[in-house]
Amino acid sequence: MAITKESIQKLVLLQEQDAVLDKLQGEMDQIPAKIADLRSDLESAKGRLNAAKAALIALEKTKKEKELDIAAKEEAIRKHGVELNQVKTNDAFKALQHEIDQDRAAVGEIETAILEAMEGIDAGRREEKAAAAELKGVEDEAKAEISVLEKQLEEIKARHDAQKALCDQAAADVPPEMLRIYRHARMRGKMDAVVPIEGGNCSACRIALAPQVVVEATKGKSLVVCESCQRILFKPEPAGKSA
Repeated sequence: MAITKESIQKLVLLQEQDAVLDKLQGEMDQIPAKIADLRSDLESAKGRLNAAKAALIALEKTKKEKELDIAAKEEAIRKHGVELNQVKTNDAFKALQHEIDQDRAAVGEIETAILEAMEGIDAGRREEKAAAAELKGVEDEAKAEISVLEKQLEEIKARHDAQKALCDQAAADVPPEMLRIYRHARMRGKMDAVVPIEGGNCSACRIALAPQVVVEATKGKSLVVCESCQRILFKPEPAGKSA
């Protein structure tokens, strides 16, 4: 491929512009992930509040059910008390009394369960209140940070668009075949697709280059590619000397 030192310099300039664009793209890519993390934290806080509410509702339901159980047992005790005055045999009296004793024992156990439920309800209300306060704090912080990040994203997008225009302008000055090879290397993850020769070595992979390769790169009349890493090579001009 016939090229000139000037075209290589233009390719180096393009790479410098692309490096700025890459940095801006990286900043843009990070912001949505940060916003997603903030929203995830917010959803987690909402989940903790919902869980606290559900636990409190379950305890209140349990307390209500136990209160109904006590009412049923007390009604049974009342009925059995009436029946005691109507039985005619000692065995029937003892049987009813036994049932009354069992119901009274059950009432005692249920009352204990209700007290435990009430203690759980008090703790659950405190937990719900704490979870609500936590959610408020997380929500306020998330909204503020997301707002800042969204503004940053808009600003970076504007800078990215402007930089993209500069890159396109720089790319227009590079010979098409050279540009194709350059972009192919970058697509393969070699963002430093154009590298200088340093002391007879490729400055990227550090392989020792054949003398003829160094000579060709120094002439700057053909495209020279490192046989090891496939990057485009160029020989920098000595300090103070122009191309």
